[in-house]
Amino acid sequence: MAGASATAQRATPAAAFARARATVRAGERLDMAQLATELGIARATLYRWTGDRNRLLGDVLWTEVEAVLTHVRATAPGRGVKRLEHAAGMFLDVVAGNPLLASFLTLEGDSGLRLLTAPAGAVRPRIIAAVTGLIDEERDAGRYRPPASPSLLADGIVSLGERFLYHAGDRELNPDPETAKRVIGLLLREA
Repeated sequence: MAGASATAQRATPAAAFARARATVRAGERLDMAQLATELGIARATLYRWTGDRNRLLGDVLWTEVEAVLTHVRATAPGRGVKRLEHAAGMFLDVVAGNPLLASFLTLEGDSGLRLLTAPAGAVRPRIIAAVTGLIDEERDAGRYRPPASPSLLADGIVSLGERFLYHAGDRELNPDPETAKRVIGLLLREA
C-alpha cells in the first residue's frame, strides 16, 4: 500500500506524458488503462491530464516531429528558396528513415495514419504552422518572395510529404524522395 501511495505522489501530468512518450519510443502500443495503473491514478485523472488516447498520442508524436523541425530549421543551409528547399528535403529524409514513425504506423495502422494527417488533429496543423513560420522568416528577411501565401505553400509541402512518407515509399502510390523534393522546389519558386 505504501508503494502505491509513493507512486501516486510522483504521478503528475508531466510524468504521464513522459511515460506515454517512452512507451511510443519503445515501439509499444499505448494503453491508457495500463498507463493509469502504472502511474497509480484513476483513468479519469489520466484523461483529465492528457485528453483521450488520440490526443495524447498526437501530442507525443508532435514532440518527436517538433524536435526534427527544430533541428532542420537551425541547420538548413542557404538563404531564401534554397534554405526552404534544403529544410524540406532534410525533413523528408529524417522522417522517412525514422523507426519510431514506422513502428507507430505498423502498430496503429489506418487510425495512426489518420491521427498524423487529420486536418484538425494534433500533428498536421502544427507541422503546417512550423513550415509557414519558416517561409515567413525567409520572406520577412527579404530573402524570399513566395508565389502564394506562406500557409498555402506550407499546406502543399506537407501534403506532398504525407503522400510520400505515409505510403512507405511505394512508387506506385507516390514519388521517390528526390521527386518529392523536386516538386517541393517547384512549389517554392519565387513570384
